[in-house]
Amino acid sequence: MTSKHYREEARADLPGVAFDSIRKMLLLEVDEHGLTLQEDEPGQVTVETGYGLIGLREGVDTPVAGMVAASDSRNLFVMKNAMVEHLRTVLPDLAEAMRWSDSAEIGGFPPNFQFGQVTRVARLGDAFLRVTLKVEDVSIFGDESIHFRLVLPPRGMTPDWPAVAPNGSTRWPKGPGAPHIPVYTVRSLDRASNVLFMDVFRHDGGRVTEWCEELHAGDMRRSRVGIVGPGGGGLVDAQSLLIASDETGFPAVARLIEGLHAGATAEMILETADGAETAYPIPAHEGVSVRWLSRRTGEGIADAALEALPGHPTSAIWFAGEKKDARRLRSAAKTMGVPGTKLHIAAFWAS
Repeated sequence: MTSKHYREEARADLPGVAFDSIRKMLLLEVDEHGLTLQEDEPGQVTVETGYGLIGLREGVDTPVAGMVAASDSRNLFVMKNAMVEHLRTVLPDLAEAMRWSDSAEIGGFPPNFQFGQVTRVARLGDAFLRVTLKVEDVSIFGDESIHFRLVLPPRGMTPDWPAVAPNGSTRWPKGPGAPHIPVYTVRSLDRASNVLFMDVFRHDGGRVTEWCEELHAGDMRRSRVGIVGPGGGGLVDAQSLLIASDETGFPAVARLIEGLHAGATAEMILETADGAETAYPIPAHEGVSVRWLSRRTGEGIADAALEALPGHPTSAIWFAGEKKDARRLRSAAKTMGVPGTKLHIAAFWAS
């Protein structure tokens, strides 16, 4: 079911797969992430996502095939990659064996990959660094596209870059030349100059922190990096929010506040080593209250968010912090009956 908005389509046979079992997996994703179910009929399911369509069809040589459709080759690749990754968790052999009907290039750079050149690194308060990246094409990032994957080469080695695998997914390099691939937030864009700005929280032992400090000191040997994106969750469309974050999520919080509707309200709880003294520029917004917590005095966002949760039975919940804390908050919110479509809870790091 390809509409005029989704000009490109690809299919891949799924041998040995029962239609009903894959259908149930797909419908779970619809419920979990608030996706749009376009059709659910015998032998045919179509789901709309932010990047295009994903669904099930009758195969060429098998009863069941996976289908993806998108507006362009980049988004089509994102959809193929998503289907492969979901199947990899339950049917890894099938995921590796998938072959798509289109003629996408195998072995080249993924369509959602581009190179970036660092032109400047500057201090941003006491705890952050702002990185200026000249990229090939900033137009792929819409106003609501707030995340990307940084592809950072290892120090002192010839970098290996990602490539398109035969099954249509991203083949990430292994071994000594493999890059570090953390997810970061696009803090802002200069569309006229193809420039992307990202803010990095400085912390001991962080590979991205060490990279930024190298560049800031004038060592530009790793100034050429890769960018994969946009990806991940975007801004939150809600009139009422509970927001809780430590420093790792502050750039995303800033984007979130800037994107709030007029009249939206939010309770925001922010944790740093020294409370408000971190001096990261969080935008002001009428209707948003801010409470700063200090780790040095034993305060933490997980406990504070759990305490505040009962006061937000209809709010969207946005959390960025440690993995175990994210799990605690998600579990409590689900127990309270908050629907999955209102939960935007992410583990930005693990202890």
